[in-house]
Amino acid sequence: MKLHQIQVTGMTCTACAARIEKVLRKVQGIQSVRVSLALSQATIHYEPTQIGIEKIMEKIEKLGYGATDRLSHPQAGIGAETGAYRIRFIIAACLSMPLIWAMMAHVADWPAQWIPNLLMEPVFQWVLATLLQFGVGYPFYYGAYQALIHRTANMDTLVALSTSVAYFYSHYVMFESRDSFTHPTLYFDTIAMVMTAVLLGKWLETMAKGRALKQLSALYELQVKRVRVLRSHGEEWLSADQVQIGDRIRVNQGEWISIDGFVQSGSADADESMLTGESTAVAKGMKDRVYAGTRCLIGSLDIVVDKYHDETRLSQMIGLIESAQQGKPAIQRTVDRIAAIFVPLMIGCAALTYAGWLWISQSPDASETAMRHALSVLLIACPCALGLATPVSVLIATGSSAQRGVLFKDGRSLESLRRTDVVLLDKTGTLTEGTPQLTAIHTADGVKAKAAYVLSMSAAVASRSAHPLAQAIVRAAQDKHSPILETQKFQERVGKGMEGYVRGEHVCVGNRRWLLEQGIQPESPPDHPGYTRIYVAVNGKCIGSLVLIDKLRKDARKIVQELKRRADVWMVTGDEEQAAVAVAAAAGIDQMRAGMLPEDKLAFIRELQHQGRSVAMIGDGINDAAALAVADVGMAMGGGADAAKQAGDIVLIGNKLFNIIDAYRWSRQTMRNVHQNLLFALLYNAVTVPLAACGYLDPRIACIGMAASSVIVVANALRLQLKVQRLDKSRIIM
Repeated sequence: MKLHQIQVTGMTCTACAARIEKVLRKVQGIQSVRVSLALSQATIHYEPTQIGIEKIMEKIEKLGYGATDRLSHPQAGIGAETGAYRIRFIIAACLSMPLIWAMMAHVADWPAQWIPNLLMEPVFQWVLATLLQFGVGYPFYYGAYQALIHRTANMDTLVALSTSVAYFYSHYVMFESRDSFTHPTLYFDTIAMVMTAVLLGKWLETMAKGRALKQLSALYELQVKRVRVLRSHGEEWLSADQVQIGDRIRVNQGEWISIDGFVQSGSADADESMLTGESTAVAKGMKDRVYAGTRCLIGSLDIVVDKYHDETRLSQMIGLIESAQQGKPAIQRTVDRIAAIFVPLMIGCAALTYAGWLWISQSPDASETAMRHALSVLLIACPCALGLATPVSVLIATGSSAQRGVLFKDGRSLESLRRTDVVLLDKTGTLTEGTPQLTAIHTADGVKAKAAYVLSMSAAVASRSAHPLAQAIVRAAQDKHSPILETQKFQERVGKGMEGYVRGEHVCVGNRRWLLEQGIQPESPPDHPGYTRIYVAVNGKCIGSLVLIDKLRKDARKIVQELKRRADVWMVTGDEEQAAVAVAAAAGIDQMRAGMLPEDKLAFIRELQHQGRSVAMIGDGINDAAALAVADVGMAMGGGADAAKQAGDIVLIGNKLFNIIDAYRWSRQTMRNVHQNLLFALLYNAVTVPLAACGYLDPRIACIGMAASSVIVVANALRLQLKVQRLDKSRIIM
């Protein structure tokens, strides 16, 4: 199976996205399709042996949309769409002005002498209306036709149908009354109002969507296009995608870092605020990691590349934000089902309105009255407001939160987090700083001279592991200039320890429980409350233990107190009881479970879920990956293992505990905004459609209402950007 993204142009409402998904899902070889209206992108999972990407794009084009496999900058597509709507609006406004001027003759207090006779001529109005209807309005007809042949309906259907009714009715009346001395009642001005108002609304809507893409566009702009690469013959400038792993690049003062790598030489203060949300400059020196999208403020750096351009943290962030627009929250899936039947339902309402007024009206112009009210129903109904209610809010939230250290991978986690009522916190690397230090070495027989042997054997095995405790052992050995011996047949036991052969001897480094499982009796050294003890065994015999401490994060206690206002807080850790109790007490956590293997954490989460609880799991290690995946919402610390970050629904890329509180606030405020949008969209249609059917709304007013409703929904979603500053001010800073 292969995953591919396609840029799709020409979508006008959620019905368009739903139609593409519906058609492509029926194609053999395509496993799944997700279409984002906000980003104008389709993500397709398909089998290349059964269907090629060209055939898939051909299918999309047959639906009446543009398709290309070359993804563009998010603002580029919106910019082109905004420009197209602006041109169409200007043309429509110019053609509509004479018709709307003529319409003023029907206003009671408007002086008739201000209206030229030419504008009142039916034939003149008909010519202008024809240009509007079939020139400016052609895209509406095309979209409606494409929807019709695939047995669906969208906003284009409503606009094309309503304006066609007005046009052909007026056309009929004009030629029927050509011998009459009275001025016939024509609705060419209604066509002008509809076209102008709808195009103005779509123009404003696309401009608002462009503002919604501001945060994502800012991340795209951090991707430096040209890179200074150091060669034996001097400096060479290459495009970022030409840089290879192992290349050396130089970044001077004030320049942006274009790749991920580590510092080989030089020192500098780097601005990482665009990736982590932290405005404080970070000092960078030899062997420190640097990331694409950050800036060298003072100093210069020579950097060795260790990630390809499309594998950098910045590229992954952009990819995850884009995929977050594809994963629809449950509330959006419900709205999609409503939107799928909305347009046919409104057409049915218009038909019933026409029939009802034709039946109850006794006046000679009953047909005209019925047609006018049915027209109002078609014009006032707006599926776009419903379709935009959720995706625009999710787009703004995911883009803004990512720049502030919280990366939501999909809309589902954004929706679910606010409902969690149990928070499980891992200890090492989550509540603690994740940089443990070796403080003491105990030998089994108490002979201090053997401490170097205990450290050397444990460091040999630990050097093959990326676990924070293992790395602390290796650092201690390096500080003491202890040789790091070669290890054979290395194996890591998740949640237990690690083992291997060093100079032919079988070495086990792990917790007390694991050694007991192997029949090894660990030593019983003095207690060190709050410390972590790692035991070392050689050839089935315990030779000593290592005592390590991982300092509690400075803000841990305050964050825990804040979390307690939202949910029950537990600490779950694989550490022994004594160390776990001390850390839990220091963090202010009353409920904890120690000595937990990955499968124990998994079972505990399922037990809570079986009780009807909604669980958020926060961790950073490989041993947390399964728990992060099975929890209702999994949050991975940004400084943790890749496996944890892949399993989590949310990545705290700032690697700060206060990002947890930020995530909860983003979830709550975003869903509140979505609910406001949906409430407005539903109330708008629930109130205005009956009013139009009962004859209280003129078609001219109805078309303005339809255009305004979409703009109001997008404008309300943009209020999330204003709340960003409030979130920054209310963030807990230690």
